[in-house]
Amino acid sequence: MDESIACEPVARDARLVDRRRAAAYVGVTAGRFEQLVRDNVVPAPVMVDNKRRWPIALLDGARDAVIGTMPPVSAATPPDVRPCERDPAPALHELPDQAWFEQRARFVQRVRRSLLSGNEIRLLREFKLLKQNEISMFGYYGSFEALMVRGYIVEIARKPPSSRPLVTYRLTAQGERVISVLKDEPVV
Repeated sequence: MDESIACEPVARDARLVDRRRAAAYVGVTAGRFEQLVRDNVVPAPVMVDNKRRWPIALLDGARDAVIGTMPPVSAATPPDVRPCERDPAPALHELPDQAWFEQRARFVQRVRRSLLSGNEIRLLREFKLLKQNEISMFGYYGSFEALMVRGYIVEIARKPPSSRPLVTYRLTAQGERVISVLKDEPVV
């Protein structure tokens, strides 16, 4: 859970919050918050300008329910203290750290030494079939990362949520050359 989201300054009269802030206020991750909404533990959102918003007053009950199911908190941090009012927790593991850079370097070396995989070829064929040089996909996929390492595509946009964003990729000139030599898939 990202407590810094709940700690961002909000206008005093702001009564509705988005999913991330609501989840932080209740004390759970955004994914768990969605599950609580489906299980009717958290009230359904209010639609404002085609965006889902939760009233803070209704989240207090859900917050109490969530806190009631959690194991007892140590005396150092009383459970009634909002995340903004207590000391920030030290970061246990920040990315990118040295291990992340090493893992990334191994991935790049492995991709550069290998031939195109079947998934990578299928993704390139999608560009060809759609007759577009841009494709948007939900989520992160290793095949797209491999194609970026090879220089065939580049990421040009990313829209939230962070867990499964809508990512737009554009074909590079080198990628267009590879697509031009791909044979069409046989019709079955």
